[in-house]
Amino acid sequence: MGGVPVHHGSRKVILESFPYRLRRKLATKLLGRPLSRLAAAGRAGPAARLMQSQLVTLAEPSFSTGAVTALMLPKPGFSEDIMASLCRDGRFRVLALDRAYSKFVYRAFLPKTVDDNNYRSAAPEHDDAKAELREFWSKAWPTLGRDIDVVLTGNFSYHAEQEMTAALEAQGTPLVALHKECLKSPALETFYEDVYRQRKIPFQGRRVATYNAIERDIQVRAGMVPPERISVTGMARLDRIHAWRQDFAGARRRTGARPKALFMSFNPRTGAPLISRKLPGRREILDEGLEALGWDGLVRDSHAAMVRLAERAPDIDVVIKTKDHARALAVLEESFGQGFKPPANLDFVVGGDPFAQITAADVLCGFNSTSLFEALAANVPVVLPLFAEAAAPATQGYVVDLGRAAGRAASVDELVERLAEGARANHAAGHATELAEDQAAALEHWLGNADGAAGARVAALVHEVATGP
Repeated sequence: MGGVPVHHGSRKVILESFPYRLRRKLATKLLGRPLSRLAAAGRAGPAARLMQSQLVTLAEPSFSTGAVTALMLPKPGFSEDIMASLCRDGRFRVLALDRAYSKFVYRAFLPKTVDDNNYRSAAPEHDDAKAELREFWSKAWPTLGRDIDVVLTGNFSYHAEQEMTAALEAQGTPLVALHKECLKSPALETFYEDVYRQRKIPFQGRRVATYNAIERDIQVRAGMVPPERISVTGMARLDRIHAWRQDFAGARRRTGARPKALFMSFNPRTGAPLISRKLPGRREILDEGLEALGWDGLVRDSHAAMVRLAERAPDIDVVIKTKDHARALAVLEESFGQGFKPPANLDFVVGGDPFAQITAADVLCGFNSTSLFEALAANVPVVLPLFAEAAAPATQGYVVDLGRAAGRAASVDELVERLAEGARANHAAGHATELAEDQAAALEHWLGNADGAAGARVAALVHEVATGP
Protein backbone atom coordinates (compact mmCIF):
# COMPACT_ATOMS: atom_id res chain seq x y z
CA MET A 1 0.00 0.00 0.00
CA GLY A 2 3.00 2.31 -0.24
CA GLY A 3 2.48 5.44 1.81
CA VAL A 4 -1.23 5.09 2.57
CA PRO A 5 -1.69 4.00 6.21
CA VAL A 6 -4.43 1.39 6.52
CA HIS A 7 -5.75 -1.20 8.90
CA HIS A 8 -7.71 -4.30 8.07
CA GLY A 9 -11.35 -4.83 8.92
CA SER A 10 -12.63 -7.69 11.04
CA ARG A 11 -14.19 -10.76 9.41
CA LYS A 12 -17.33 -12.27 10.90
CA VAL A 13 -18.25 -15.10 8.51
CA ILE A 14 -17.32 -18.67 9.53
CA LEU A 15 -15.91 -19.40 6.08
CA GLU A 16 -13.49 -16.49 6.51
CA SER A 17 -12.24 -17.53 9.95
CA PHE A 18 -8.48 -17.94 10.25
CA PRO A 19 -8.58 -21.74 10.80
CA TYR A 20 -10.74 -22.21 7.71
CA ARG A 21 -8.63 -19.94 5.54
CA LEU A 22 -5.43 -21.67 6.71
CA ARG A 23 -6.89 -25.09 6.00
CA ARG A 24 -8.11 -23.93 2.62
CA LYS A 25 -4.76 -22.49 1.63
CA LEU A 26 -2.80 -25.54 2.73
CA ALA A 27 -5.26 -28.06 1.34
CA THR A 28 -5.66 -26.49 -2.08
CA LYS A 29 -1.90 -26.01 -2.38
CA LEU A 30 -1.22 -29.64 -1.46
CA LEU A 31 -4.18 -31.30 -3.17
CA GLY A 32 -4.84 -29.20 -6.26
CA ARG A 33 -2.29 -30.75 -8.60
CA PRO A 34 -2.93 -34.34 -7.47
CA LEU A 35 -6.64 -33.78 -8.06
CA SER A 36 -6.00 -32.44 -11.56
CA ARG A 37 -3.80 -35.45 -12.35
CA LEU A 38 -6.43 -37.90 -11.11
CA ALA A 39 -9.09 -36.18 -13.20
CA ALA A 40 -6.89 -36.13 -16.30
CA ALA A 41 -6.22 -39.85 -15.86
CA GLY A 42 -9.94 -40.57 -15.64
CA ARG A 43 -9.68 -41.79 -12.04
CA ALA A 44 -13.01 -40.40 -10.92
CA GLY A 45 -13.32 -42.57 -7.81
CA PRO A 46 -10.07 -41.51 -6.11
CA ALA A 47 -10.68 -37.89 -7.18
CA ALA A 48 -14.13 -37.98 -5.62
CA ARG A 49 -12.79 -39.42 -2.36
CA LEU A 50 -10.10 -36.73 -2.24
CA MET A 51 -12.74 -33.99 -2.61
CA GLN A 52 -15.01 -35.75 -0.13
CA SER A 53 -12.24 -35.52 2.48
CA GLN A 54 -12.35 -31.73 2.18
CA LEU A 55 -16.04 -31.26 2.97
CA VAL A 56 -16.63 -28.82 5.84
CA THR A 57 -19.78 -28.90 7.98
CA LEU A 58 -21.19 -25.40 8.53
CA ALA A 59 -24.54 -26.20 10.17
CA GLU A 60 -26.31 -29.22 11.62
CA PRO A 61 -30.10 -29.69 11.54
CA SER A 62 -32.31 -29.34 14.60
CA PHE A 63 -33.62 -32.90 14.20
CA SER A 64 -32.15 -36.20 13.06
CA THR A 65 -34.72 -37.36 10.51
CA GLY A 66 -36.00 -35.65 7.40
CA ALA A 67 -33.28 -33.01 7.23
CA VAL A 68 -32.05 -31.74 3.87
CA THR A 69 -28.31 -31.95 3.25
CA ALA A 70 -27.14 -29.03 1.12
CA LEU A 71 -23.67 -28.67 -0.37
CA MET A 72 -22.54 -25.12 -1.08
CA LEU A 73 -19.61 -24.00 -3.23
CA PRO A 74 -18.44 -20.89 -1.35
CA LYS A 75 -18.00 -17.47 -2.92
CA PRO A 76 -17.85 -14.09 -1.11
CA GLY A 77 -21.32 -12.61 -0.82
CA PHE A 78 -23.00 -15.90 -1.69
CA SER A 79 -21.49 -17.52 1.41
CA GLU A 80 -22.98 -14.80 3.61
CA ASP A 81 -26.35 -15.34 1.92
CA ILE A 82 -26.23 -19.04 2.86
CA MET A 83 -25.23 -18.17 6.42
CA ALA A 84 -28.26 -15.88 6.62
CA SER A 85 -30.67 -18.45 5.18
CA LEU A 86 -30.02 -22.20 5.29
CA CYS A 87 -27.58 -22.04 8.21
CA ARG A 88 -30.31 -20.37 10.30
CA ASP A 89 -32.95 -22.94 9.38
CA GLY A 90 -33.08 -26.15 11.42
CA ARG A 91 -34.30 -28.18 8.45
CA PHE A 92 -30.83 -28.13 6.82
CA ARG A 93 -27.44 -29.71 7.22
CA VAL A 94 -25.07 -27.41 5.32
CA LEU A 95 -21.75 -28.62 3.93
CA ALA A 96 -19.13 -26.64 2.01
CA LEU A 97 -16.60 -27.69 -0.60
CA ASP A 98 -14.12 -25.06 -1.73
CA ARG A 99 -14.92 -24.15 -5.32
CA ALA A 100 -11.19 -24.32 -6.08
CA TYR A 101 -11.56 -28.10 -6.36
CA SER A 102 -14.05 -27.87 -9.22
CA LYS A 103 -11.55 -25.57 -10.94
CA PHE A 104 -8.71 -28.07 -10.48
CA VAL A 105 -10.87 -30.72 -12.13
CA TYR A 106 -11.82 -28.30 -14.91
CA ARG A 107 -8.20 -27.53 -15.74
CA ALA A 108 -7.55 -31.21 -16.41
CA PHE A 109 -9.85 -30.93 -19.42
CA LEU A 110 -10.07 -27.32 -20.58
CA PRO A 111 -7.78 -24.27 -20.64
CA LYS A 112 -8.48 -21.43 -18.25
CA THR A 113 -9.14 -19.13 -21.22
CA VAL A 114 -12.46 -20.95 -21.68
CA ASP A 115 -14.14 -19.08 -18.85
CA ASP A 116 -17.40 -17.63 -17.55
CA ASN A 117 -17.72 -15.12 -20.35
CA ASN A 118 -16.94 -17.23 -23.41
CA TYR A 119 -18.11 -20.72 -22.48
CA ARG A 120 -20.69 -20.68 -25.27
CA SER A 121 -18.64 -18.76 -27.82
CA ALA A 122 -15.38 -20.73 -27.33
CA ALA A 123 -14.05 -22.60 -30.35
CA PRO A 124 -15.81 -25.90 -31.26
CA GLU A 125 -12.48 -27.69 -30.76
CA HIS A 126 -13.25 -27.67 -27.02
CA ASP A 127 -16.57 -29.50 -27.33
CA ASP A 128 -15.08 -32.98 -26.90
CA ALA A 129 -13.25 -31.89 -23.75
CA LYS A 130 -16.50 -30.51 -22.33
CA ALA A 131 -18.16 -33.87 -22.93
CA GLU A 132 -15.26 -35.66 -21.22
CA LEU A 133 -15.52 -33.29 -18.26
CA ARG A 134 -19.24 -34.05 -17.94
CA GLU A 135 -18.47 -37.77 -18.05
CA PHE A 136 -15.92 -37.35 -15.26
CA TRP A 137 -18.51 -35.71 -13.00
CA SER A 138 -21.03 -38.42 -13.88
CA LYS A 139 -18.60 -41.01 -12.53
CA ALA A 140 -17.38 -38.96 -9.54
CA TRP A 141 -20.73 -37.78 -8.21
CA PRO A 142 -22.09 -41.11 -6.87
CA THR A 143 -19.17 -41.08 -4.40
CA LEU A 144 -18.80 -37.37 -3.73
CA GLY A 145 -22.54 -36.69 -3.69
CA ARG A 146 -23.56 -39.57 -1.46
CA ASP A 147 -26.32 -38.32 0.91
CA ILE A 148 -26.31 -34.80 -0.64
CA ASP A 149 -29.82 -33.63 -1.53
CA VAL A 150 -29.11 -30.30 -3.24
CA VAL A 151 -26.10 -28.29 -4.43
CA LEU A 152 -25.89 -24.49 -4.19
CA THR A 153 -23.75 -22.04 -6.12
CA GLY A 154 -23.55 -18.25 -6.44
CA ASN A 155 -24.01 -17.72 -10.19
CA PHE A 156 -25.77 -19.57 -12.98
CA SER A 157 -22.76 -19.43 -15.31
CA TYR A 158 -19.52 -20.28 -13.47
CA HIS A 159 -17.47 -22.04 -16.14
CA ALA A 160 -16.03 -24.77 -13.90
CA GLU A 161 -19.53 -25.83 -12.86
CA GLN A 162 -21.35 -26.06 -16.21
CA GLU A 163 -20.67 -29.73 -17.00
CA MET A 164 -20.80 -30.66 -13.32
CA THR A 165 -24.29 -29.16 -13.09
CA ALA A 166 -25.50 -31.12 -16.11
CA ALA A 167 -24.05 -34.35 -14.74
CA LEU A 168 -25.66 -33.84 -11.33
CA GLU A 169 -29.05 -33.07 -12.80
CA ALA A 170 -28.85 -36.17 -14.99
CA GLN A 171 -28.43 -38.21 -11.80
CA GLY A 172 -31.29 -36.48 -10.03
CA THR A 173 -29.36 -34.08 -7.77
CA PRO A 174 -30.75 -30.57 -8.19
CA LEU A 175 -28.46 -27.55 -8.36
CA VAL A 176 -29.76 -24.13 -7.33
CA ALA A 177 -27.96 -20.92 -8.34
CA LEU A 178 -28.47 -18.10 -5.84
CA HIS A 179 -27.30 -15.56 -8.38
CA LYS A 180 -25.60 -12.70 -6.54
CA GLU A 181 -24.51 -10.40 -9.39
CA CYS A 182 -27.73 -8.42 -9.66
CA LEU A 183 -26.90 -4.71 -9.34
CA LYS A 184 -27.38 -3.59 -12.93
CA SER A 185 -28.24 -0.03 -13.93
CA PRO A 186 -30.66 0.58 -16.82
CA ALA A 187 -27.86 0.91 -19.39
CA LEU A 188 -26.22 -2.31 -18.19
CA GLU A 189 -29.39 -4.33 -18.70
CA THR A 190 -29.02 -4.35 -22.50
CA PHE A 191 -25.25 -4.91 -22.25
CA TYR A 192 -25.56 -7.99 -20.05
CA GLU A 193 -28.53 -9.40 -21.91
CA ASP A 194 -26.28 -9.46 -24.99
CA VAL A 195 -23.34 -10.94 -23.03
CA TYR A 196 -25.54 -13.71 -21.64
CA ARG A 197 -27.14 -14.55 -24.98
CA GLN A 198 -23.91 -14.67 -26.99
CA ARG A 199 -21.37 -15.97 -24.47
CA LYS A 200 -23.13 -18.17 -21.90
CA ILE A 201 -25.01 -21.42 -22.24
CA PRO A 202 -28.51 -21.79 -20.76
CA PHE A 203 -28.59 -22.77 -17.10
CA GLN A 204 -28.18 -26.52 -16.70
CA GLY A 205 -29.54 -26.70 -13.15
CA ARG A 206 -32.93 -26.78 -11.46
CA ARG A 207 -33.67 -23.26 -10.20
CA VAL A 208 -32.22 -19.76 -10.12
CA ALA A 209 -32.93 -17.23 -7.38
CA THR A 210 -32.06 -13.55 -7.83
CA TYR A 211 -32.01 -10.44 -5.68
CA ASN A 212 -34.33 -8.47 -7.96
CA ALA A 213 -36.69 -8.56 -10.92
CA ILE A 214 -34.10 -6.73 -13.05
CA GLU A 215 -31.70 -9.68 -13.10
CA ARG A 216 -34.53 -12.19 -13.37
CA ASP A 217 -35.86 -10.50 -16.50
CA ILE A 218 -32.40 -10.19 -18.10
CA GLN A 219 -31.83 -13.93 -17.73
CA VAL A 220 -35.27 -14.80 -19.08
CA ARG A 221 -34.99 -12.44 -22.09
CA ALA A 222 -31.52 -13.82 -22.89
CA GLY A 223 -32.84 -17.38 -22.91
CA MET A 224 -30.73 -18.50 -19.96
CA VAL A 225 -33.62 -19.89 -17.92
CA PRO A 226 -37.39 -20.22 -18.49
CA PRO A 227 -39.55 -17.95 -16.32
CA GLU A 228 -40.99 -20.81 -14.27
CA ARG A 229 -37.49 -21.79 -13.05
CA ILE A 230 -36.33 -18.41 -11.75
CA SER A 231 -37.56 -16.52 -8.68
CA VAL A 232 -36.83 -13.30 -6.85
CA THR A 233 -35.95 -14.05 -3.23
CA GLY A 234 -33.87 -10.99 -2.31
CA MET A 235 -30.45 -10.55 -0.72
CA ALA A 236 -30.50 -12.78 2.35
CA ARG A 237 -27.42 -11.30 4.00
CA LEU A 238 -29.24 -7.98 4.30
CA ASP A 239 -31.52 -9.60 6.92
CA ARG A 240 -28.83 -9.08 9.56
CA ILE A 241 -28.93 -5.31 9.17
CA HIS A 242 -32.72 -5.24 9.27
CA ALA A 243 -32.66 -7.31 12.46
CA TRP A 244 -30.01 -5.08 14.01
CA ARG A 245 -32.07 -1.96 13.26
CA GLN A 246 -35.31 -3.51 14.46
CA ASP A 247 -33.72 -4.38 17.82
CA PHE A 248 -33.97 -0.68 18.68
CA ALA A 249 -37.78 -1.07 18.66
CA GLY A 250 -38.34 2.35 17.13
CA ALA A 251 -36.07 4.23 19.55
CA ARG A 252 -33.57 6.67 18.08
CA ARG A 253 -30.08 5.28 17.73
CA ARG A 254 -26.89 7.06 18.75
CA THR A 255 -23.43 6.61 17.28
CA GLY A 256 -19.98 7.27 18.78
CA ALA A 257 -18.42 10.20 20.56
CA ARG A 258 -17.76 12.15 17.35
CA PRO A 259 -19.64 12.55 14.06
CA LYS A 260 -18.50 10.03 11.44
CA ALA A 261 -18.60 10.14 7.63
CA LEU A 262 -17.94 6.87 5.78
CA PHE A 263 -16.77 6.77 2.16
CA MET A 264 -16.90 3.49 0.24
CA SER A 265 -14.03 3.64 -2.23
CA PHE A 266 -14.77 2.61 -5.81
CA ASN A 267 -12.80 2.18 -9.03
CA PRO A 268 -13.20 3.68 -12.52
CA ARG A 269 -14.98 0.57 -13.86
CA THR A 270 -17.51 0.21 -11.01
CA GLY A 271 -20.84 -0.32 -12.77
CA ALA A 272 -19.37 0.38 -16.21
CA PRO A 273 -19.51 -2.23 -19.01
CA LEU A 274 -17.00 -4.95 -18.14
CA ILE A 275 -16.33 -8.48 -19.35
CA SER A 276 -14.02 -10.27 -16.93
CA ARG A 277 -11.78 -12.88 -18.57
CA LYS A 278 -8.91 -15.20 -17.73
CA LEU A 279 -6.62 -13.03 -19.84
CA PRO A 280 -3.78 -10.59 -19.16
CA GLY A 281 -5.39 -7.64 -17.44
CA ARG A 282 -8.23 -9.94 -16.28
CA ARG A 283 -10.75 -8.40 -18.65
CA GLU A 284 -11.61 -8.23 -22.32
CA ILE A 285 -10.98 -5.01 -24.20
CA LEU A 286 -14.34 -3.77 -25.47
CA ASP A 287 -15.07 -1.59 -28.48
CA GLU A 288 -13.90 2.00 -28.38
CA GLY A 289 -17.22 3.45 -27.30
CA LEU A 290 -17.65 1.12 -24.34
CA GLU A 291 -14.02 1.40 -23.30
CA ALA A 292 -14.47 5.16 -23.06
CA LEU A 293 -17.16 4.74 -20.43
CA GLY A 294 -15.97 4.96 -16.85
CA TRP A 295 -15.51 7.15 -13.81
CA ASP A 296 -11.88 8.28 -13.80
CA GLY A 297 -12.71 11.88 -12.94
CA LEU A 298 -15.39 10.92 -10.44
CA VAL A 299 -13.01 8.54 -8.65
CA ARG A 300 -10.27 11.17 -8.47
CA ASP A 301 -12.55 13.98 -7.32
CA SER A 302 -14.51 11.89 -4.81
CA HIS A 303 -11.39 10.61 -3.08
CA ALA A 304 -9.94 14.11 -3.02
CA ALA A 305 -13.20 15.33 -1.49
CA MET A 306 -12.67 13.06 1.51
CA VAL A 307 -9.33 14.72 2.24
CA ARG A 308 -10.94 18.13 1.86
CA LEU A 309 -13.75 17.07 4.21
CA ALA A 310 -11.29 15.92 6.87
CA GLU A 311 -9.29 19.14 6.59
CA ARG A 312 -12.31 21.44 6.71
CA ALA A 313 -14.11 19.52 9.47
CA PRO A 314 -11.60 18.40 12.12
CA ASP A 315 -14.54 17.59 14.43
CA ILE A 316 -15.68 14.80 12.06
CA ASP A 317 -14.04 11.39 11.74
CA VAL A 318 -13.72 10.47 8.05
CA VAL A 319 -13.20 6.82 7.12
CA ILE A 320 -12.37 5.50 3.64
CA LYS A 321 -13.31 1.82 3.32
CA THR A 322 -12.01 -0.30 0.44
CA LYS A 323 -11.94 -3.94 -0.56
CA ASP A 324 -8.81 -6.01 -0.12
CA HIS A 325 -7.82 -6.76 -3.69
CA ALA A 326 -5.34 -5.35 -6.17
CA ARG A 327 -7.72 -3.20 -8.19
CA ALA A 328 -9.20 -1.56 -5.09
CA LEU A 329 -5.83 -0.94 -3.47
CA ALA A 330 -4.50 0.53 -6.72
CA VAL A 331 -7.22 3.19 -6.54
CA LEU A 332 -5.90 4.34 -3.16
CA GLU A 333 -2.35 4.49 -4.49
CA GLU A 334 -3.43 6.46 -7.55
CA SER A 335 -5.65 8.79 -5.53
CA PHE A 336 -3.21 9.62 -2.73
CA GLY A 337 0.26 8.68 -3.98
CA GLN A 338 3.39 7.72 -2.14
CA GLY A 339 4.17 9.39 1.16
CA PHE A 340 0.63 10.66 1.69
CA LYS A 341 0.11 11.94 5.22
CA PRO A 342 -3.59 12.06 6.02
CA PRO A 343 -5.15 14.48 8.46
CA ALA A 344 -5.44 13.06 11.97
CA ASN A 345 -9.20 12.52 11.54
CA LEU A 346 -8.91 10.58 8.25
CA ASP A 347 -8.60 6.80 8.47
CA PHE A 348 -8.42 3.92 5.97
CA VAL A 349 -9.95 0.46 6.43
CA VAL A 350 -9.08 -2.33 4.00
CA GLY A 351 -11.13 -5.50 3.65
CA GLY A 352 -13.40 -7.15 6.14
CA ASP A 353 -17.10 -7.05 6.82
CA PRO A 354 -18.41 -3.47 6.34
CA PHE A 355 -21.23 -3.97 8.88
CA ALA A 356 -19.39 -2.37 11.82
CA GLN A 357 -18.30 0.63 9.76
CA ILE A 358 -21.73 1.22 8.23
CA THR A 359 -23.67 0.94 11.48
CA ALA A 360 -21.26 3.32 13.23
CA ALA A 361 -21.53 6.00 10.52
CA ASP A 362 -23.68 9.12 10.61
CA VAL A 363 -23.60 9.53 6.83
CA LEU A 364 -22.28 7.41 3.96
CA CYS A 365 -21.04 8.21 0.48
CA GLY A 366 -20.61 5.55 -2.20
CA PHE A 367 -21.30 4.76 -5.83
CA ASN A 368 -22.88 1.81 -7.66
CA SER A 369 -22.40 -0.47 -4.66
CA THR A 370 -24.50 -2.76 -2.47
CA SER A 371 -23.07 -0.83 0.49
CA LEU A 372 -25.49 1.97 -0.39
CA PHE A 373 -28.39 -0.38 0.32
CA GLU A 374 -26.80 -1.77 3.44
CA ALA A 375 -26.70 1.84 4.66
CA LEU A 376 -30.36 2.34 3.74
CA ALA A 377 -31.32 -0.82 5.66
CA ALA A 378 -29.42 0.52 8.68
CA ASN A 379 -31.11 3.92 8.26
CA VAL A 380 -27.79 5.65 7.65
CA PRO A 381 -28.29 8.64 5.31
CA VAL A 382 -26.63 8.28 1.89
CA VAL A 383 -25.17 10.98 -0.35
CA LEU A 384 -24.34 10.11 -3.98
CA PRO A 385 -21.52 11.89 -5.86
CA LEU A 386 -23.32 12.80 -9.09
CA PHE A 387 -20.80 15.02 -10.82
CA ALA A 388 -17.99 14.53 -13.35
CA GLU A 389 -18.85 11.50 -15.54
CA ALA A 390 -21.88 10.64 -13.37
CA ALA A 391 -23.53 13.82 -14.70
CA ALA A 392 -22.57 13.29 -18.35
CA PRO A 393 -25.36 12.19 -20.75
CA ALA A 394 -23.26 9.30 -22.12
CA THR A 395 -22.78 7.70 -18.70
CA GLN A 396 -25.82 8.73 -16.64
CA GLY A 397 -27.59 5.51 -17.59
CA TYR A 398 -24.90 3.49 -15.82
CA VAL A 399 -25.60 5.11 -12.44
CA VAL A 400 -27.53 3.09 -9.86
CA ASP A 401 -30.16 5.63 -8.87
CA LEU A 402 -31.63 5.41 -5.37
CA GLY A 403 -34.30 7.99 -6.18
CA ARG A 404 -35.56 9.96 -3.20
CA ALA A 405 -33.92 7.52 -0.78
CA ALA A 406 -30.55 9.27 -1.11
CA GLY A 407 -29.14 12.77 -1.21
CA ARG A 408 -27.23 14.05 -4.25
CA ALA A 409 -24.17 16.21 -4.66
CA ALA A 410 -23.57 17.95 -7.99
CA SER A 411 -19.99 19.05 -7.23
CA VAL A 412 -17.05 18.31 -4.96
CA ASP A 413 -17.86 21.33 -2.82
CA GLU A 414 -21.48 20.26 -2.46
CA LEU A 415 -20.39 16.71 -1.54
CA VAL A 416 -18.09 18.01 1.19
CA GLU A 417 -20.81 20.33 2.48
CA ARG A 418 -23.56 17.69 2.48
CA LEU A 419 -21.39 15.12 4.23
CA ALA A 420 -20.27 17.58 6.89
CA GLU A 421 -23.79 18.83 7.54
CA GLY A 422 -25.23 15.33 7.54
CA ALA A 423 -22.61 13.88 9.87
CA ARG A 424 -23.05 16.67 12.41
CA ALA A 425 -26.85 16.83 12.28
CA ASN A 426 -27.42 13.06 12.41
CA HIS A 427 -24.90 12.62 15.19
CA ALA A 428 -26.63 15.30 17.26
CA ALA A 429 -30.19 14.15 16.63
CA GLY A 430 -29.61 10.40 16.48
CA HIS A 431 -30.87 8.04 13.78
CA ALA A 432 -34.42 6.86 13.25
CA THR A 433 -34.77 3.08 13.34
CA GLU A 434 -37.89 2.68 11.23
CA LEU A 435 -37.57 2.73 7.46
CA ALA A 436 -39.18 5.52 5.49
CA GLU A 437 -41.24 4.67 2.42
CA ASP A 438 -38.55 5.82 -0.02
CA GLN A 439 -35.89 3.69 1.64
CA ALA A 440 -38.10 0.61 1.64
CA ALA A 441 -38.97 1.14 -2.03
CA ALA A 442 -35.30 1.35 -3.04
CA LEU A 443 -34.42 -1.76 -1.03
CA GLU A 444 -37.27 -3.71 -2.60
CA HIS A 445 -36.47 -2.58 -6.15
CA TRP A 446 -32.73 -3.20 -6.09
CA LEU A 447 -32.23 -5.98 -3.51
CA GLY A 448 -35.68 -7.51 -3.07
CA ASN A 449 -35.42 -7.16 0.69
CA ALA A 450 -37.32 -4.40 2.43
CA ASP A 451 -38.72 -6.73 5.11
CA GLY A 452 -35.70 -8.61 6.47
CA ALA A 453 -37.19 -11.95 5.42
CA ALA A 454 -35.11 -12.83 2.32
CA GLY A 455 -33.29 -15.60 4.21
CA ALA A 456 -36.59 -17.35 4.90
CA ARG A 457 -37.56 -17.05 1.22
CA VAL A 458 -34.23 -18.56 0.11
CA ALA A 459 -34.53 -21.43 2.58
CA ALA A 460 -38.11 -22.13 1.51
CA LEU A 461 -37.15 -22.23 -2.18
CA VAL A 462 -34.19 -24.58 -1.59
CA HIS A 463 -36.26 -26.86 0.64
CA GLU A 464 -39.00 -27.06 -1.99
CA VAL A 465 -36.47 -27.92 -4.71
CA ALA A 466 -34.86 -30.62 -2.55
CA THR A 467 -38.06 -32.23 -1.24
CA GLY A 468 -40.81 -31.19 -3.63
CA PRO A 469 -43.68 -28.75 -3.05
